[in-house]
Amino acid sequence: MIRLIKLLVVTTILSYLAVWLSNRPGKVEIIWQEYLIQTNVIGIFFLFVISILTVLFIYFFFSKVKNIPKDISYVRKEKKIILTNQALDDVALGLFVGDNELVEKNSRKLKKYLNNHLFSTFMLFNSSLNSENLIEAKKYLNVLKNIPKADYLSKRGEIVVALKEDDFDYALNALIKFKKNYENDVWISDKLSMIYVQRKEWKMALNALEKLNLKDNNKLKNLKAILYTFLNKDIEGSLKISDKPFYVLNEAIKKFLENQNIKGALSLIEKSWPNLQCFKLIDTFLKHENKGISDSLKRHKFLSKVLKKSKNSSHETNFALAFSAFEAKIWGESKKYLDLIPKSNWDKRVTELYKEISKQSPKINLPSIPNQIIDEPYWVCESCHSKVYDWQLVCKNCNNVNSLVWSKSKKIKETKPFFLKNTLRHFPKMN
Repeated sequence: MIRLIKLLVVTTILSYLAVWLSNRPGKVEIIWQEYLIQTNVIGIFFLFVISILTVLFIYFFFSKVKNIPKDISYVRKEKKIILTNQALDDVALGLFVGDNELVEKNSRKLKKYLNNHLFSTFMLFNSSLNSENLIEAKKYLNVLKNIPKADYLSKRGEIVVALKEDDFDYALNALIKFKKNYENDVWISDKLSMIYVQRKEWKMALNALEKLNLKDNNKLKNLKAILYTFLNKDIEGSLKISDKPFYVLNEAIKKFLENQNIKGALSLIEKSWPNLQCFKLIDTFLKHENKGISDSLKRHKFLSKVLKKSKNSSHETNFALAFSAFEAKIWGESKKYLDLIPKSNWDKRVTELYKEISKQSPKINLPSIPNQIIDEPYWVCESCHSKVYDWQLVCKNCNNVNSLVWSKSKKIKETKPFFLKNTLRHFPKMN
């Protein structure tokens, strides 16, 4: 409504001015170059308007002509942006499905479209590493070395290539030099500690991890705790700085039992059992520093209370209780827990324990043994997926460090492989 009133007022004023000028047009005479030009105010006004419009037309016309090269360049840039986006999409797809050829092809396109040497060369280097083409990888690595901003990447890449070629002396020396400029770099310290662990130089491996902030790196925290334990340092301190890996737990249980602290050892089992369910800890608790049947009975009593109230009761729990009762020479109770395990879940340990119980007690008959016996629990390497039955810090198959996971643990059940494998995190087999 207000706008309508304003429009009406403006229209009225302009109409009045037009009528007023038409009634009083005046007379204007211009003498130019001996010519007499006669007109009125309205004519001068229209002449002025036409002159302005002509100047504006000429200005915009020549601007358009002048900007033709820029417009052509802009169209080309738009086309490049579209092609670059397509290349980036294809690089992402190649990384997702593990198609190194697709990654390499589109990395070259990105280099052409963007004239970007760092990203495209790095992707080509990464693709060559994934394809195990070390000759090509070295070629791209040399290009990276000549790009000032790629200094960090090229040094890391050089170390990875050395590790892939089993040149561990060169890799170690390069890491030591690299660490001087990047003291708190987790990747460098990680690789340093791994090489030292391979060489069984526990103190040097620990020194590589000492000054790092490992708050969010559970694997290195656990390795640090294991190294503390290897070097006979404070085991309770090792428990505090880690999420309680098997080796540290096992050694801590031994230490508590040596100090006659059964409750301390039991508390470790109580806290770790729901997620880990590693029978080897139970075996240590029942047998280490055991002085006879009275010790076995006492430990069985305590252990039964802890495992029975476990929120994660399972066949493994029943086997642990059966074994504990067997050690305490309570044959009937041992049989009771074994009978809670369905035959479809029997493994070699269950059958062997049943045989022992039937030998010890004439009243207990050995049931029929299933034809199919499942594998007993084992350690599996997260890197090469090989299986072993005794824990080891270094996988004997791929030589990866601290990569073994207990097959019954909650961690291995929940672990899902991530679709991207970071080549620069690779730690190759060491002979």
